[in-house]
Amino acid sequence: MEITHEFDMTTIVVTHDMNSVMGIGEKIMFLSKGNKLWEGSNQDIMNSGVKELDDFVFTNKIMRNLKSKQS
Repeated sequence: MEITHEFDMTTIVVTHDMNSVMGIGEKIMFLSKGNKLWEGSNQDIMNSGVKELDDFVFTNKIMRNLKSKQS
């Protein structure tokens, strides 16, 4: 993240680690079976309205707790 900001460049990270996504993700894209199902910020992801994304994101206990705090 430091190098990305220092050199003002785009970095693409492919991960399943939602802690990393929420910590460093500025622009996030969710792909499923080769299709883009959602795109937005790490704040928008909490209320995506996309079942496949919600099922993936909120399987993690930390993310479920974070979402419940926002409700």
